[in-house]
Amino acid sequence: MKNSGFAAAHLGMLIWALLIAASFSAAAQISQAIDPVLLTGLRLLVCALMFLPLLLVKGDTAMTARGLFGHATLGLLLALYFGSLFEALRYTSAVNTGTLFTLVPLLTLLFEALLVPDSSLKQRVLPMLIAAAGAVLLILKGAGPGERPSLYAVSVYGVGCLAMALYSPLSQRLKTNSFKGRGPVGMTFWNMLFGAVFLLVLCGFTGGWRSASLLTLSDVCWLIYLALFATLATFWLLHRAIGVIAPSSVISYIYLSTLFITLFHWLRRTPLPQEIIGALLVGIGMLALLLSSRRAVPATVQG
Repeated sequence: MKNSGFAAAHLGMLIWALLIAASFSAAAQISQAIDPVLLTGLRLLVCALMFLPLLLVKGDTAMTARGLFGHATLGLLLALYFGSLFEALRYTSAVNTGTLFTLVPLLTLLFEALLVPDSSLKQRVLPMLIAAAGAVLLILKGAGPGERPSLYAVSVYGVGCLAMALYSPLSQRLKTNSFKGRGPVGMTFWNMLFGAVFLLVLCGFTGGWRSASLLTLSDVCWLIYLALFATLATFWLLHRAIGVIAPSSVISYIYLSTLFITLFHWLRRTPLPQEIIGALLVGIGMLALLLSSRRAVPATVQG
């Protein structure tokens, strides 16, 4: 692997973390009366449609039955994650779901060991644990005294976290057979299209589609912004990095996103001691992870 490809992949994921962090403020601008599953389904659909012209220009539309099944599986994992998140948020707080999400990179490492094993796996365990501990400190600053998530919420969102953890390693595994030769544009388009279909079908059963009548022009503009920058760009950067750096290293950038959100808050208030310790742990863990992934040899090289 060339150093330029390695550097570009990590720089892309740094931008990914910034875009994810900025998306929370943008998402808050959309009316809370609109069904969140419907909004996510529309975001994925808009993104897929935006990628369609580029897909046609690149001529990456050929699809085998195995490839179609693979994209449907990855799209289902996306739908499972977002569906479980919104269901869990009905019974617990964003703080609790955020804390549980810190397990996703570690679960990704487990799936990576099963699907795309390599000799550098053990080197990433300690850095990820350090970064995860820091992220937990940053997230738990908003927890109320005695606040505990319900068993139902943990179970439902736990399934979603497993789905998200499986997404990156399975993507890399499929790149070596069913998706061989398929670039980030094709991967992003088909996965998002299937994810959107599954979520919109779910809205049809739950009745969430009725809230579409509440969409205003402002909501539509923010939806397009989120689709373009918080979904389309981030998923393209994600698939661009998968195969160049290990899947667990890729998803670990969510810890850096948590740090960026905290840094944004520091612009308006004085940081708490707990936040400073958490920020330092995230920084140390991500630096160690960067160094360990630089020594690793990737299973596949992104084309």
